[in-house]
Amino acid sequence: MKAKKIFSAIMLTIYIVAIYWVLSMLTDKPLIPIVTAAASILFTTVVHELGHLIAGLLTGYRFVSYRIFSVMLTKTEGKWQIRKYSLPGTGGQCLMAPPRKKNGYYPFALYNLGGILFCGYISLFLIVISFFLPSSTAGFHLARFGLVSFLMNLFNAIPTNGKGMINDATNLRMALKSDAARLALWNQLEYVSLHAQNVRTADMPEELFFMPEKKELSNPLLLWQILANVEREEDRGNYEKAREIISFTLDHAPHIFPLYKSVLQCEAIYLDCILKADSVDADEYYEKLQKIPALRNLISFHRASYAYLLLRKQDSAAAEKALSDFQKKIKTAPYAAEAEFEQTQLAYIQQIKD
Repeated sequence: MKAKKIFSAIMLTIYIVAIYWVLSMLTDKPLIPIVTAAASILFTTVVHELGHLIAGLLTGYRFVSYRIFSVMLTKTEGKWQIRKYSLPGTGGQCLMAPPRKKNGYYPFALYNLGGILFCGYISLFLIVISFFLPSSTAGFHLARFGLVSFLMNLFNAIPTNGKGMINDATNLRMALKSDAARLALWNQLEYVSLHAQNVRTADMPEELFFMPEKKELSNPLLLWQILANVEREEDRGNYEKAREIISFTLDHAPHIFPLYKSVLQCEAIYLDCILKADSVDADEYYEKLQKIPALRNLISFHRASYAYLLLRKQDSAAAEKALSDFQKKIKTAPYAAEAEFEQTQLAYIQQIKD
């Protein structure tokens, strides 16, 4: 496992260096490669997510949100809003409500491939038209820009094993191979759509929640299903059941996508604290998760930290700091239903303390 992580890191480094080397070969100005790469990242992200939007609309999906980095456009209860929100491991995201299933089937391939296809087409188009521009300098810069965007788009076009990184090609491959994963993908999109309509997890239809088989617990799409199940039980006050789901998953999944594993451990900390469980897991997880900066973008991380410091460590000063961080982060919740859920859990922590 460690060897695979090292290999992936080496391959990513080689890929980045290769792009920089190509750009350096095309210019004698050292800042040009950096500026071109930065602009290409923004361009590729915008066009890629636009591709998902177009593909979704063509196959019956409905708009929910469109995010580039931390700027998110949402449509909630018929009203357009711009919010600040970021998710670790993603540069952008276009989420759409899926069409109704017919005999268990729904169109998913084009929606998943839309970003890759559209961004690839636009990148190649830029390269082609660069040869027809009257100015050779302008054509040169446009060709370079299109080439870098095309290379960056390949990151989403080549499926991974789903253990260290997930992209569109990975999701598509998993959905094609597994009926349960395909159902979980539909559930995830419908779940977000309902959240955007301010429907709490506890009030969502039963059909959106099922427990994956043990042999498929490492599938990232089905790990999302686990997270949804945990939040549903927490939202209904079934805390023991939520902890059982987490324990079962952590004990039986051969491999868990790192971000999802960290989220499960955050919830384990929270649940162990409010259930006053005599377990060393909370201490172990807390020390580990504090070393992962990306988790500070998650509201659940600050909730778990607050519960741990207040209830387990009884450190009022540190707990107040965690509470302050929680209150700041909850303002960035993309949907009111998510904020309400978190405030409910916070109130329960404070109720136990009192």
